[in-house]
Amino acid sequence: MGWFKAPGADPSADARGALVRVLSADRGRTAGAGVYLSGRRLLTCAHVVNAALGLRMLSPRDPGPVTLDVSFPALAPGTAGARQARLVAWVPPRAADRQGPVADGSLEWGGDLAVLELDEEPPPPVGPVRWLDMRAGQLVRAWYGGGQPFSYADVQVGSCDGRIGYLDGQLSGAAVDDGYSGGPLWSPADGAAVGLVMGRITPPDGEFDTQHTVRRSWGLTWQSVRQELLRVGAAPDPAPPGAREPVGGDESVRDMMVGPLHALLGDPTVRAAHSTALGAALGLRTRADGTAPSVEELAVVLCTVERALPTLAESLAPSLGDARGRAQLDRLLALGRLTDAAGLLSVAEHRALLVKWDHLTRQDPGLLPRAATAALPYVDLPRSLTAARLDPDDVPGAVRELEEWPGDGSPVPDETPRLPALLRVVEYAAAETGGIACQALQEWSGRVADRLGIHPSALGERRADAARWSDRSAGTGVRVLVELSRHPKDPADRYRCAVWRMRADGTAARTAAGAERPRTGREIARLVREVAGGAEGAGQNVALVAVSVAPDALHLPVDEWDGASADEFFPAPLGEDFHLVLRCPQIRRRSRTGAGDLKRRWGARHQSEPLVADHHVSDEMELIRLLKTTHYDAARVIVHGPPGGRTRLLHFCLAMGVPIVLWDRAEPGDAALLDGAGPYGPVDELPERVRHFRVRAYMDPEVPARPALVWEDAELPLPDELQLADPSRGPEAIARPSEGTDQAT
Repeated sequence: MGWFKAPGADPSADARGALVRVLSADRGRTAGAGVYLSGRRLLTCAHVVNAALGLRMLSPRDPGPVTLDVSFPALAPGTAGARQARLVAWVPPRAADRQGPVADGSLEWGGDLAVLELDEEPPPPVGPVRWLDMRAGQLVRAWYGGGQPFSYADVQVGSCDGRIGYLDGQLSGAAVDDGYSGGPLWSPADGAAVGLVMGRITPPDGEFDTQHTVRRSWGLTWQSVRQELLRVGAAPDPAPPGAREPVGGDESVRDMMVGPLHALLGDPTVRAAHSTALGAALGLRTRADGTAPSVEELAVVLCTVERALPTLAESLAPSLGDARGRAQLDRLLALGRLTDAAGLLSVAEHRALLVKWDHLTRQDPGLLPRAATAALPYVDLPRSLTAARLDPDDVPGAVRELEEWPGDGSPVPDETPRLPALLRVVEYAAAETGGIACQALQEWSGRVADRLGIHPSALGERRADAARWSDRSAGTGVRVLVELSRHPKDPADRYRCAVWRMRADGTAARTAAGAERPRTGREIARLVREVAGGAEGAGQNVALVAVSVAPDALHLPVDEWDGASADEFFPAPLGEDFHLVLRCPQIRRRSRTGAGDLKRRWGARHQSEPLVADHHVSDEMELIRLLKTTHYDAARVIVHGPPGGRTRLLHFCLAMGVPIVLWDRAEPGDAALLDGAGPYGPVDELPERVRHFRVRAYMDPEVPARPALVWEDAELPLPDELQLADPSRGPEAIARPSEGTDQAT
């Protein structure tokens, strides 16, 4: 690339940041050079490894998982900061005709690569380089393995057959010599490495003659290196800064892009304007001399630089004057889908989406997994979106993975492009958020769809689907209140219970009095099922069963009490069929401000963020501090940790008026086990998500978690606050608790 150039005053900075020094076994000399690939992996020549181990240079024998000393000149000079790297991939040197070992005195050969792996990733400024194919005429630079700034050797690719490039240097400055092998051949004009230094052509012994070859060396092209690494399963991750490495077939795709680029940007003035804007968006330097890049060079950028194609399309789309121009842009975008570098979103689109999704994820970590599951029900989602919550740090990875999914399978008009999976998820997330956030996401989605040429009706249909999904509601079903109590002499596993059924007008009818005999959990579960099943509106929605318990009974497995009769086919735990929640007013009443705290927090439950009380919350005093300061209006707390600590934190939450508390009743209370219950999604749907989780947990012995949920609905009266109505007299006759009630056993 001559018109587009890599950013920065020093065009070689990226290459020197990736340079590796391979040391001899005694660390007394430099055996050769290498280049940092990505992650923990380094690339060098096999003969450099042999030299470091004191073996015959071109020996093809794999030395096994040996460990070498390496250093990064960008981190420290000399041998300072040396670290160990283990040999993990070996491509032996082989004769140029690919037959047998390399004979001594050979001028060229093939293979000769080695991949080393560090114990941990190196720190900045060490970083991977961008790779491009080598071609004749490129001016490239190599460095001695020690990385001294003065050791650079500038050469030109005089001949390149796709496998080997011959390099000629001028009779000034440094020459490629021992210790350069394995280092990158860096093209400053392209801002990329194009191969590895491999060897040099030396004149024959004897007196020097003007006919001798002078300062000629050679290297393996990136094309050849890439093929060898792919063959042994050691190809680098496609994550160099600002670009992705070309893959097989990109050259033909690049050639096919030339036609539509000529049609869209045949005018050099127009091409210069769009290319300048493209370079600015990609962080590339461009010429300001009034010239324009060739269409061929622009095609190279579109095939190799990450997000270059959609960024150019974003610039072109508003200026398209007719259907012919739109067709050429659609063809260009279709070709881009055959490359790894293009991506779906432009630089600006990608940046805007990350900002929006990061903000939404911090407010509701379950939003994107929930939206993706609903938007793409038949797609094997990325792992980051299959969990109950998404960490903000994982948003970029989730976006990248969703970009790779093709359009959905719904019909589209006039053979227009299908709506990409990412945009469908955006629409569902927008519908779920509502308000200004919804409008912003929909505007973003509309702009991207317009740039992609998606028919408005296709986007409108998916948007309507998302709206219908977001309008889902469990509705207000039957509500049953249960109060459990024990007398001192009652058996340990039996409880007295009083049961009320709430009417639609807010009145309550007591159906079982608390003064009766103590009952087993099975008997109580049957009674609750009978009351809920006989209530007005039973069967329309999942009923809410709120069980009021004493502080020492918060860990009762009420949700597991089985109310199935003897002649039923399968068990029927209360937690499967009802929104089984707990209430414990006794603790809150021990706080002078408990009632006001409950009302305030309950009213803010849709706006406040949940508080996670895990190992970061050291003790009760830390919890109190958080609930009085940064989480003053928090309505939801997820409690983790060992049983004793969980109980203490739970009691303090209730005393401070927290209406919604979720914890794992089982041992050992592993935080990750509760993710399946969706603790971070929309608050009003939490009882239903917990019910779904309980159904799975009861049926699968491999699920150890047993979620318990306190749900202190400030709008639902407690048993001793109820206005009781005699069912025989109708809802108009309201009596106080002492005036008598209807009882049923």
